Amino acid sequence: MTTDTRIPVCLLTGFLGAGKTTLLNALLRDPAMVGTGVVINEYGTVGIDHHLVEAAPEDTSLIADGCICCTARGEIAEAMLSLSERMQARAGTSLRRVIIETTGLAEPWPILQQILRTPELAERYTLDSVVTVVDAFNVADTLATQDIAVQQITAADRILISKTDLVDSSQSAELRARLAQMNPDAEINDVAQGAAQPEQLFTGGRHDPSSPQYRPGALLANADTLRFTPAPPGVLRRQPGLAVPRDQDIQTFSLILDVPLQAGRFLGWMEFLRTLCGPTLLRVKGLINIDGQTGPTVIHGVQKAFHPPTELAAWPDDDRRTRLVFITRGYGQEIVGETLGYLQACAAGQPATPPAPSRPIQLN
Repeated sequence: MTTDTRIPVCLLTGFLGAGKTTLLNALLRDPAMVGTGVVINEYGTVGIDHHLVEAAPEDTSLIADGCICCTARGEIAEAMLSLSERMQARAGTSLRRVIIETTGLAEPWPILQQILRTPELAERYTLDSVVTVVDAFNVADTLATQDIAVQQITAADRILISKTDLVDSSQSAELRARLAQMNPDAEINDVAQGAAQPEQLFTGGRHDPSSPQYRPGALLANADTLRFTPAPPGVLRRQPGLAVPRDQDIQTFSLILDVPLQAGRFLGWMEFLRTLCGPTLLRVKGLINIDGQTGPTVIHGVQKAFHPPTELAAWPDDDRRTRLVFITRGYGQEIVGETLGYLQACAAGQPATPPAPSRPIQLN
């Protein structure tokens, strides 16, 4: 693998009032963040937040009057390309990294899809991480009433908990446990007064399978924590004594297979799941043992936004099993179970057609 020379991008998200702008200002004061461009999205017709961010005007782009996950989505490419041109035109400055601060009402996956699938962006930029800020004081009410907040948490590579000074230690511990159940693959840190560190937003490629610095450690650890074993078609067996954590009908589980899979059939199964589950497939990530490959194939998806599958040069350890971690809601776990016979056939090399699930699937 070669060093990626593209500009890393961090998607900074979190529900309204979580403390994204406070955190961003603290970061931009750090000398290590020189050369950082900022794209700020505001929902209203009159932008305010960009005036509150302590960055030079030429380092900032505002997308107002709409959310970049829906009505203003076409403006991401224009804003990011404009940032690069303006900063390069200024003597002695180049664009080294970009932070996209979304409105608190933004769904992450449409934004990720734009970054990953827009050719002019993919050539120049690489998605480094999704960072979600969670308000420790208001999170219980927010999660109970706001589905977008659930999507923001389950999409995150790292979760930063703000306003921890407003809750006691037991509440803080309960919140960490809850967030870990909702997204077992995310790193979770507290940030006092928004004092995040640059490495908490920019990982140096640890989440990018195409980077030499890629580290799938969290995925490997959690795959053994919640293990599902192959079963006869239509049945998904859970190991005794392992509870499936839930949060507003969220299910977190993993699938481990010992036999190498056929690439085309496996990817067909994943596309089938994505079509069936729709928005109920919140996140999937895995190391796949493809028959004939030296290293594993890494897949990573947030709802409908899937990173291109990437083959690693070698396995990170001696474990050669296929490991898939799912975060779903509703019938997601049942759909995986009912189609598992097809995946087993992928491993065995037998003819198989993906079965229809036995119950209706809600797609919206």
